[in-house]
Amino acid sequence: MSDDKTIKRLEARIKLLEDREEIRSLRDSYHAAINDGRYSDIAKLFTDDAYVKLGYLSESHGKAEIEATFQGMEERDRFFIKQMIHSHRIFVDGDRGTGHSYLEARYGRFGVSYLVSGRYDDVYYRTEAGWLFKEMTIDFYYTVPNGVGWTGDELHYLKPK
Repeated sequence: MSDDKTIKRLEARIKLLEDREEIRSLRDSYHAAINDGRYSDIAKLFTDDAYVKLGYLSESHGKAEIEATFQGMEERDRFFIKQMIHSHRIFVDGDRGTGHSYLEARYGRFGVSYLVSGRYDDVYYRTEAGWLFKEMTIDFYYTVPNGVGWTGDELHYLKPK
């Protein structure tokens, strides 16, 4: 293989690794903002026309709705949430990427602690500002009170009835 081909191949591999790391940092920034209660920092992680669906809890179209959704969390009384993600897989194709990660979270409100688990599915776009979320959805596996556990008859205690 010629030196030019080797260099181009290596440059492409490095670019892919850099893209994946930037996308991983984007996902980490989202969870850091949630965990630190910096809800006003979240909307800047999305494209202007982004879509967010947080399971059965909320659905937002566009940056203004996304900002309102997350700032609404800031206004909740006696609200606590900490999220941990794992197994973040990222697939990049040019200026578009997709990915998924698994969520384990602790949620609390009015003295009730909940166990939360689910899967995030994302679409990322490269912009002039770097990689941003174009779509973010989560499918909740369970949202149950700590004392009940996730093996009970009901899997979604937070779901509006």
